[in-house]
Amino acid sequence: MNTTQYTIRNIPASVDKYLRKRARLTGRSLNQVVIDELTVNAGVTGKSNLDWFIGSGIDKSIVSILNEDDIYQKNLAKVEHKNAH
Repeated sequence: MNTTQYTIRNIPASVDKYLRKRARLTGRSLNQVVIDELTVNAGVTGKSNLDWFIGSGIDKSIVSILNEDDIYQKNLAKVEHKNAH
């Protein structure tokens, strides 16, 4: 298999957060999640544009999981802050 190595800079914080959470929630490495996202969404599997990059193609079940995790993390931070004082 012939592969190429990339160095990507200036990743928006929201994209980084999404990719890292997806990696954590799926048990895959960040590298594998990025490769999977690029493979599925760069037109290789039939899609012809990069709308997914701005969110229109994000799997709704993942978004739901990420939203639930955000709520959990915020509530946990509140409890920890309250217990610290």
